[in-house]
Amino acid sequence: MALIGLNNFWYSHLTEAQDGTPSFDGAHNLGKAVSCSVSITNNSAELYADDALAESDTSFQSGTVTLGVDDDREATFADLLGHSITAEGEVTYNTNDVAPWVAVARILVKMVNNVRLYKVKVLYKVKFAEPSEDENTKGETVEFSTPSIEGKIAQLANGDWKTAKTFSTKAEALAFIQSLFSSALTYKVVYDANGGTGTVSDQTVNAGSPVTIDSGSGLTAPEGYEFAGWATTSYATTPTIAGGASYTPTGDITLFAVWAATSST
Repeated sequence: MALIGLNNFWYSHLTEAQDGTPSFDGAHNLGKAVSCSVSITNNSAELYADDALAESDTSFQSGTVTLGVDDDREATFADLLGHSITAEGEVTYNTNDVAPWVAVARILVKMVNNVRLYKVKVLYKVKFAEPSEDENTKGETVEFSTPSIEGKIAQLANGDWKTAKTFSTKAEALAFIQSLFSSALTYKVVYDANGGTGTVSDQTVNAGSPVTIDSGSGLTAPEGYEFAGWATTSYATTPTIAGGASYTPTGDITLFAVWAATSST
């Protein structure tokens, strides 16, 4: 096997569920690939017993990835580093900016038994840092200088930190990246009868989209009470979201039924 090429840097913003399941917001081109260097730090622990090595741990701990690209495009680097950018393309760098976690993909071209293959490697969780700047004036001869950006590699909550797959065509490799990064981020709305009886089915909605909140008509109120609406805590006495209202969640949410005493109670 011989590596003969590197191309197609892509990234996607990562949203990680508590169990480590990743969700992404689509594939974004990071720039034309010039170079890629990945350095991994492994755990190193050994246990000796009866004068011999009995246990050892060399599992993944963390890593760094350095990507060389053809151009430090303002919109791309601002997105990777958490900076704000105007519609006119002006980037503002602020000390309080926070870089987002992203997944990073690349395609390696290799030759195996005289057959060209395309291997996709994806780092699931990377946070990039502000790059250093090293610039020179033009000398007697032209020398090309290209930007690079370095990120910290971490593992998901489930332990996954990388995935890889080899394809026979570049088109298949690109389709794999697009498919992996196209998972739509969804939120779940869960309903709790909160002292009433009956159930309301959970609702799943794409991030950024509204959902019509259940009217509560399928619930039976405790004696002497009537349904008033929904709240985000079980002890609320007044509703914060009306039944039948349009609501756009910003994450998974549980809504608790709010019961108001009837006039005869």
